[in-house]
Amino acid sequence: MKTQLPTEEINPRTKHLDRLSPTALARVFNAEDFNAARAVKKANKEIATAIIWAAKTYAGKHKIIFIGAGTSGRLGILEAVECVPTFGTRPGEIIGLIAGGKKAVFRSQEGAEDDAKQGARELKKHAHKGDLVFGLTASGRTPYVLGALAQAQKIGAQTVLVSCNPAAIVSHANLHLCLQTGAEALSGSTRLKAGTATKMALNAITTGAMALCGKTYGNLMVDVQPTNKKLVARAVRLIAQVAKTSEKTAAKLLASSGKNVKTAIVMRRKKTTRAQAQAQLKKANGFLGKTLDD
Repeated sequence: MKTQLPTEEINPRTKHLDRLSPTALARVFNAEDFNAARAVKKANKEIATAIIWAAKTYAGKHKIIFIGAGTSGRLGILEAVECVPTFGTRPGEIIGLIAGGKKAVFRSQEGAEDDAKQGARELKKHAHKGDLVFGLTASGRTPYVLGALAQAQKIGAQTVLVSCNPAAIVSHANLHLCLQTGAEALSGSTRLKAGTATKMALNAITTGAMALCGKTYGNLMVDVQPTNKKLVARAVRLIAQVAKTSEKTAAKLLASSGKNVKTAIVMRRKKTTRAQAQAQLKKANGFLGKTLDD
C-alpha cells in the first residue's frame, strides 16, 4: 500500500540495498540521481518563472529568502551564502532561514519543523512587502515552512513552494515548483534525490536571476569577489581574458580598480579612470556587455 508522500514510498529498484556490492551500490545511486535531473527538466517552466521573479526582486532592491527545515533548510542557506562570493551580493540581500535556527545547520533539530507559528515568526522578522520567499520542503507539508509562506503572503511578499510532492499544500504559494523525484533509494531519506533536485533547481534560479541582473559577462563570473588567493587569481584571469591584456597588467588593474573585476575591464577597454569606469557601469545598471558596447 502506497503512502501519501512519494518520497516515503518503497523504491522497487533498491529493495535489496543491504545485499548489494559496493559497485552495485554506486551504480544504483547514480541511476537514481539521473531521475533527479529528469525531475528538474520537467519543472523547467516553473524554474524559468522563478528566475524572472527572483531577478525582478533583486533588481527592485527587495530581499530573496529561502526557508526550510532539515536538508531543505541547509540547501537554502548554502544557496544564499554562495551568492555573496560568486555574484557580489550583499549578505542581507539573499538569505536562508532554517527551522531550529543556526544550530540546526550543524546538528539536526527534527522537532523544529513541526512549529508553524515559529516559521511565521521567523519570516515576520526578516521579510517585507515586495520580497520573494521560497519555501523549501520535499513533502510539501512541513508546518514550519507552510507557516512562513502564510505569513509571507500576509505581508505582501511573493511566494514559491519548492517540493517533491504533486499533492503538496499550495494554499499560500503563488507558484508551486514541483520536482517529482519519486521514491528515494533509501526510503524517506530526502537528502538523496529530493535534495539533489532541490539544489539543482535553486542553482538554476539564483544563477539565472543574477545573469538577468548583469552579474555575468557571457558565462564569466565577472562579479566574483576576490577575497582569497584562489579568487584573486580567478579575477586576474578574467580581467586578462576580457580586457585582452597580460596577467601582470590585469593584476595591476585589479588593484587600481578597488578589486572590482568589471571596473578593471572597463578601465582597460575604454581607457578610462576608475571613477569614469564606475560611472559608465552605473549608467548601464552594472551590465558589463552594455558598457563595453556603448
